Amino acid sequence: MENKRPEIVVPEQAAKRGRILRGELRSADTRILGVLAQFSKIAPSNKKAKIFFYPTLEQAKTLQLARPPFSFEGTVMLRDRVQAHYRATEIWPKYGSEISSYEILCFTQCSGRLADLRVTIASQAKREKSTSGGAWFLANECFLVQLLATPDEDYSRQLKELKLARPVHRFQISDGATAEFARIASQHSFKANKKIRNRDYAIQVDGAKDAATAEKDIECLLILASLASRERSEFWFRSVQESPQMRSEVWRFGMGEFSKRPDGEEPLLVRDSEHCSKFLSVAYKAYMSSSNGLLLDSAVYALLSRDLALETRIVNLVSGVQRALLFALPKSNKQAWQKIEPLYRKFERRYVIDLSDLWPLFDGRSGVSLYAIRNALVHGGVFTDNKDFIALSVAAENLKWILERILLVALGWDIELSSVSPKKLLWNTAHNWKEEQRHLAILLRSRKTKGPTNTP
Repeated sequence: MENKRPEIVVPEQAAKRGRILRGELRSADTRILGVLAQFSKIAPSNKKAKIFFYPTLEQAKTLQLARPPFSFEGTVMLRDRVQAHYRATEIWPKYGSEISSYEILCFTQCSGRLADLRVTIASQAKREKSTSGGAWFLANECFLVQLLATPDEDYSRQLKELKLARPVHRFQISDGATAEFARIASQHSFKANKKIRNRDYAIQVDGAKDAATAEKDIECLLILASLASRERSEFWFRSVQESPQMRSEVWRFGMGEFSKRPDGEEPLLVRDSEHCSKFLSVAYKAYMSSSNGLLLDSAVYALLSRDLALETRIVNLVSGVQRALLFALPKSNKQAWQKIEPLYRKFERRYVIDLSDLWPLFDGRSGVSLYAIRNALVHGGVFTDNKDFIALSVAAENLKWILERILLVALGWDIELSSVSPKKLLWNTAHNWKEEQRHLAILLRSRKTKGPTNTP
């Protein structure tokens, strides 16, 4: 019997979603050309977005046998001589209507969640020259961003009426461009993007010559701002005017909510805008002069990963210390296999750092070291008593302070101008660590004499 199914089936609800474009769907082992696709309505405030596919029968057969995830690239004409190129990656399709073709079961009207979306809009029409630049809109505002942000028009007007002045902090980044944190009011026109939430925060860049370079710079500023604030900040949408004829946009979806700094905990830097501004300038130069920025990134993420079991957090923090040391000692990266203690001894010889007031990282002469606690956890040590938990909490807090001091020194910042200076920590409960050190030393010593613990 002849197959009566139309070559392509497009549902009625597709008419409400907008343009349908044709492009290439690709996975690690499959390439499908000429697939019709459509995106759900996307605005900068979206946290989730979907892509819909309308394959032909032959394309549906190929799609059924292919292994996800997929990437999609397609082009559509927006208006006269204006073209938009779309690219999305990490698409995991969810199949819709089933169709039967002889002995093969296929699917059509597939959809998938988007992890990211890059759009390049190019115009062939000649336009007047304009200053290249862009805006990176933040998913959440950390302490340092709020402190250094240029106020919006309404707030600036109020400050002026009160005869108060608030300085504007601008930062020099690559290729002579400048970056500035800004507070955006509702419906405020910001580089041609108006659908922004009330009291949003963004980073405005002026004079950017290359979008990829500017994006790397912004990532650097945000990781340093996250470190200084003790809370993570990321961008979820950016729009860059690369030239009079071209604009590029990037969305990030499914980022979720980032954990905020716990109540009562101070930011890593003192609450002073001038100090914070200077820190960003100094640390940015140190970060960009290194080829190992990803190591610093992962060390900061280890600091900010609070939603972990206490034992896992201690192991994670020690790994963060190793990455921070490798960042500070570039020549040691070729020997990344070497143990963390020799790395730390090299760090001590190159930098001036005083950790004598904190729980020793390696020296076990006064009791058990933090690294010995980490080794006990990795090799199956189980701590169940309430007093054990308190001691481990104090150890984790000291380990965090050690990592923060190492990062500050590696970035060229004075520890005395931070919340981890000996004077600042003097009245912190976890700074009185010796009793907890003795408790864990006795506990681990008794377990060693009894032999290894059998764990399930």
